[in-house]
Amino acid sequence: MFYEHGERKFVILCFCVDDILIFRKNIDPIYHVKSFMPKSFDMKDLEEVDVILNIKLVKDESGITLLQSQYVEKILSQFGFMATNTL
Repeated sequence: MFYEHGERKFVILCFCVDDILIFRKNIDPIYHVKSFMPKSFDMKDLEEVDVILNIKLVKDESGITLLQSQYVEKILSQFGFMATNTL
C-alpha cells in the first residue's frame, strides 16, 4: 500500500496480520503517517524493527538488507543440525 504525502513523495506501508511496517527514506512523512494512524486504529509504536516474521532487517548507508539466516539457524537448531558441519 502506498500513502502519498505531497507531490511525488510516498510512504510504503507493509501489512502483515497485525503488524505494519512503514518505509521511507525521509523520516518526516513517517511522523505524519504515525500521527494520524492512531486516530483510526488501536496501535502502539514499537519504533525501529529488528526482526519481523523471522526475517532480520539490517539497515546501513546503502539501504535495508533482509536476512533469513536467523530463521534457518532456528530451524536447524530445533532439529539438532547446528552441531554438524554437513547436512
